[in-house]
Parts: sequence; structure tokens; C-alpha cells
Amino acid sequence: MIVLALIVSVLLNVLCFFYIRWLLKNFNFLSENIMNILETVETFSGHLSAIYELETFYGDETLQNLLKHSRQVVDEIKMYKDVYTLTNEEIEIEDYFNDETEEEAEED
Repeated sequence: MIVLALIVSVLLNVLCFFYIRWLLKNFNFLSENIMNILETVETFSGHLSAIYELETFYGDETLQNLLKHSRQVVDEIKMYKDVYTLTNEEIEIEDYFNDETEEEAEED
């Protein structure tokens, strides 16, 4: 009876391992795609802004509204980026094991 429980446990652990691995692959794919979409929309927004600033189009209400909408789209994608990214380069890792402050470290 114990052997049967051990075999079932090992099989379930292996199954869970492969399922989690599959989930992480899909999550990574989603994360990369969101980053690519954000980069594309930011480039589009920058290009649109450059066109809007040209003398020919400066003050055009249609371009102004399009520029405003593109910025809103960028902000919304950034919100999703924060949720779906695996790593966040903006977060600085604090050194909890080092009790010295930065001033004390500079003095040494």
C-alpha cells in the first residue's frame, strides 16, 4: 500500500513539474510579446509626435487627438507589462546582509 502511494506521489510530482514548466514557457512567451508590442507602440507614438511638431501639421486637432490616444495606449500597455514581465530591471536589489550605509562604505 505504501509503495502504491509512493508511485502515485512520484507520478503526480513529475506531472506537476512538466505542467509548471509548460506554464512558465507560455508566460515567458507572453512577456516577450508584450515587451515587443510596447516597443512598437512607443516608436509609433514618438514618430507621431515628431510629425505633429512639423510646421505643416502643428496644431492639427486630428493629429493632436491621435497623439493623445497613442499615449493612452502606451500607458495601458505599460500597465500590462508590469503585470506580465518575469523580471523587472527597474527594481534595485537591496543588500540586506550588509549593515553598512553608503556613506560608511565610501569612507573605507
